[in-house]
Amino acid sequence: MKREKNAIAAIGTDRGGTWTRVAALDRALRPVKTARFRTLPLRSLPKKLVPLVSAWPGGAAAPLVVATRGAFSKPWKSAYLQKALAGKLNLKAVISDAEAAHYAAFAGKRGFLLIAGTGAVVFGGRPGDFKKTGGFNPVSGDPGSGRWLGRHYLKLRGRLGEARAMGHGRSAAYAKKLLLMALDGHRHAAGIAAKAQEELAALLREAAAGGRGPVKVALAGGLIKNFHFRAGFVKAARLALAPRAVSFIEAALPAEQAAARMALGLKRIS
Repeated sequence: MKREKNAIAAIGTDRGGTWTRVAALDRALRPVKTARFRTLPLRSLPKKLVPLVSAWPGGAAAPLVVATRGAFSKPWKSAYLQKALAGKLNLKAVISDAEAAHYAAFAGKRGFLLIAGTGAVVFGGRPGDFKKTGGFNPVSGDPGSGRWLGRHYLKLRGRLGEARAMGHGRSAAYAKKLLLMALDGHRHAAGIAAKAQEELAALLREAAAGGRGPVKVALAGGLIKNFHFRAGFVKAARLALAPRAVSFIEAALPAEQAAARMALGLKRIS
């Protein structure tokens, strides 16, 4: 029987703090189907994922890897998804979203991954041998993170009390408003944005402490995608880590596609 040219070979899901992204790859590692939706509580994920993937030709049978926040610290998440998706989707593994992002950048080699999105955390080492720095998610948000900035924006507007009723993703969404204010010349907002960059640089310095030689860093997360914020952070990081050289590595592909490649058992990104 002739194999369809664009048949789905594997599926990866990246469940981030704000958005969940899904990608299906063919045997040539090309994305043939993609989707994005607001991140739901984990127990609601199967209700969204099963009909979505099952509607794609061959999707239900294709090997699937789900990358989700908290997979390291909360083993129940893997057990729950394995049970909920049994007989519905071909789930092969549940991994941390950090593992997928790290693989996307370093292809299994050592390096530092700084994720600055809803939260802020650094993973050093390699998948299976990570050292985590930060990501404790205090009430005020991880220092320098999107939620931390969003709460500062709400405070500037006299609306901080509203943050208690918001999910982490909703409060983090206000970070964009604060960064726009900073770009427009709002002095207080600019100071907060600079402080966030310094906090993230300090987090990276803490993660890299004790080492020698160049520091290879990959950046991920919605916050770091902001061009002006990223540029300021890069300067702050080089200053914080001096005299060590710092090089910033671009991810070769999105985390959901990395998860799909991991589902195929690929050991390297070509």
